[in-house]
Amino acid sequence: MSTLTSSLREKDINLSLRASGHRDAVEEILAPLRGDERVKDWEKLRTTLASSIPDNSIGETPSATFLHHCRSESVSDLVLAAGRSEPGIVIPGQETKVRLVFVAAIPEAFNNEYLRILGAISRVCMESSAMSELIGAPDAPSFIAILEKGCRQ
Repeated sequence: MSTLTSSLREKDINLSLRASGHRDAVEEILAPLRGDERVKDWEKLRTTLASSIPDNSIGETPSATFLHHCRSESVSDLVLAAGRSEPGIVIPGQETKVRLVFVAAIPEAFNNEYLRILGAISRVCMESSAMSELIGAPDAPSFIAILEKGCRQ
C-alpha cells in the first residue's frame, strides 16, 4: 500500500510514548511533524487536532487503538503519525487502555482515499494477532511492515 508507506514515515512513529492521557499522546505524536515538508502550518495542525480530540477510541467496541484525524489546509498531503504505549493510555469511560495511537491529517480538497487507509489501519488493529505484532514491533520499519501486510489482506 504505497499511500500508507508515503504517508507514515519512520520518523513519525514513536514506539515509546510517555503520555498517560490520550490528549497528551496526540501532542507527543504530533511533535515530530514540526518541520515536515508536508505540514504547511504545524501550529494550525496541532490546534485543529487538539481542539477536536474525541473522548473515545475507534469502533463500537473497546479497542486498544485510538485513531484521530482531520481535514485541514495546514497540510499539503496525507500525513500520518503513530505512537505506542507500553503501559497503555487511559481514555475516560473506557475500560481498555489504549496501546496504539494514530493521528492523520489531509487537505480539505483531497478525496476520501485517506478514509480507506484509516479503515484498513483500524481493521488491522482489531485483529488480535496483528495487534500483538504491532505492540511487539522492535522498530519503526517493522511497525510499518506489519501495517502494510495487514492492509494488503
